[in-house]
Amino acid sequence: MAPDSNRPQIRRRNPGTRLFSPAYAVAAVALLVASCSAPTVPAPARSQSSPPPTGPSVTSPGRTKVVAVRSSMAPFTLPEAVSRPTVFAASEGLLVIGGLTAADTTTQAILRVDLHSGAVSPTGQLPVPVHDAAGAMVNGRYLIFGGGSTAVTSAVQDVTPGSSPRVISHLPQPRADLVAVSDDAAGYVLGGFDGAQGSTTILRTRDGRTFDVVGALPVSVRYPAVAAGGVSIWLFGGEHAGRQVTDVQRIDLRTGRGSVVGHLPSPLAHAGAFTLGGTIFVAGGRMGARATDRVMRFNPANLSFTAAGHLPAARSDFGVVVVGGIAYLVGGESPRPVDTVIQVRAQAGGTS
Repeated sequence: MAPDSNRPQIRRRNPGTRLFSPAYAVAAVALLVASCSAPTVPAPARSQSSPPPTGPSVTSPGRTKVVAVRSSMAPFTLPEAVSRPTVFAASEGLLVIGGLTAADTTTQAILRVDLHSGAVSPTGQLPVPVHDAAGAMVNGRYLIFGGGSTAVTSAVQDVTPGSSPRVISHLPQPRADLVAVSDDAAGYVLGGFDGAQGSTTILRTRDGRTFDVVGALPVSVRYPAVAAGGVSIWLFGGEHAGRQVTDVQRIDLRTGRGSVVGHLPSPLAHAGAFTLGGTIFVAGGRMGARATDRVMRFNPANLSFTAAGHLPAARSDFGVVVVGGIAYLVGGESPRPVDTVIQVRAQAGGTS
């Protein structure tokens, strides 16, 4: 059991407190797009009445949206196949943390990838090995929230480069299969599973030790894709009560209110989402038991999805980070864990 000084303090947010600044960073999400000429897939009718976002648009007026990319396999591979890692950008490189190996064991490995040379080297070990964790940079610290191994953990681990990895606190409850986003000053923990049931509570932390309850998800989900834009956090699909769902959930960061505002064209989980050039994409994942290579572009203004291309291979359960304008999709399952990394570069393609 952790010392009393490491136990989390839980506070309820005061009404009217602003949750999130418009600047943000997505910490563990995914990838890829190919064309702007593909047909638009209209989102089905909303399951709950909710006004469209009123905050800043994802792409400001007059700014060219990214509607296409070119992708290729990176010229390096990981030392071993791994899925469900947490990935950070670190000094123009990648920090690949934990995950599930091809032997179905959870790794403690922390790997540093030098993007200039392609060299991959071990740089430490997690005190608590985890996969299906979430990560966020909070006040310059690289934090890992929860995750799973032989059991679901509540550990909050600090893996900041230059210091020894350590457990600094615990979440109020154990969580795995969760997601996190941050604006550097604060991290937000959403979704997941405590070992018995789904978690709806949205947590905010400014230091990794104290957690505020700032809202709730309308639908508890494991393995959703997550993106942030303007004053919103978006969750796409995931699993609820053992079934893949189509729900698109929006959390208003000014109020903490969550609502189901739309739907994916079909049930999807274990996918990823990230923002490239001001545009949100949802990629890969599982549809039923099979991984998909499908990529969609999401339009928050009308809650529609546009077919945007395909990944080089069907893939789920990967970690993604953007460094220097390039998205890196790290590891994943296809259907077994893989050791490859995909790099994706944006191509401006107009504003449609």
